[in-house]
Amino acid sequence: METGLSGQVVLITGAGGGIGAAAALAFAREGARIALADINLAAAQAVAAQAQALGAEAEAFRVDLADPEAARVLVAQVTERFGPVDVLVNNAGIFQSVAIEDLTVAAWDRMLDINLRAVLLCAQAVLPAMKARRRGRIINIASMAGEVGGIKAGAHYAAAKAGVICLTKALAKSEGPYGITANCINPGVIDTPMTQAWPAEWLQDFIAQTPLGRLGTPEDVAGAVIFLASSAASFLTGVQIDVNGGLHIA
Repeated sequence: METGLSGQVVLITGAGGGIGAAAALAFAREGARIALADINLAAAQAVAAQAQALGAEAEAFRVDLADPEAARVLVAQVTERFGPVDVLVNNAGIFQSVAIEDLTVAAWDRMLDINLRAVLLCAQAVLPAMKARRRGRIINIASMAGEVGGIKAGAHYAAAKAGVICLTKALAKSEGPYGITANCINPGVIDTPMTQAWPAEWLQDFIAQTPLGRLGTPEDVAGAVIFLASSAASFLTGVQIDVNGGLHIA
């Protein structure tokens, strides 16, 4: 399938590992020009090197999205290096499992700052150039937790991801007239460094409950990202794609 992504400028946050890294390499195979942003610059540089080995133009950028000014600075740097962003993949995020009664204000604020506020700020930063060209793709990585209220995830994580889902719909409605689409992906339990730190019994329980009988892979999610960024998805906006192996079927 021709994706139409060759030469497109793609900005991925949280690109130093897991889903972000898999998405970056998938875009590299499509001939996109890739900006990989992560708080761990060395990790992003390693993935950028892999993308370059595939023949793609790629560069890593350090960003701490807890800083409300970081998104604006990042997009300015990426635009100076590559030109205006065609595809934004809001993937950066943190995870915490904590009981509601133990949830602190500081933990709540940090979770929402990184997992929700940064999604808005990154979108705001790329929108002027997208509007001027009357085209663009915004793809937000939410979570199954945002649909079901969390299973092992803390309430603040689930609330932030539910916010991402609703923010995506708001972006789709407001930016559609400018030719910009906004969609989100809700991964289930994906085999990433984050979930590899979970107790083994948690993972076995999830596998037992999943009709497809396994954990997801970062590449499973990356395939959905590529589809939403591609020309094949030009009439899709405000859509959620659940990538969870049937663990949650709405």
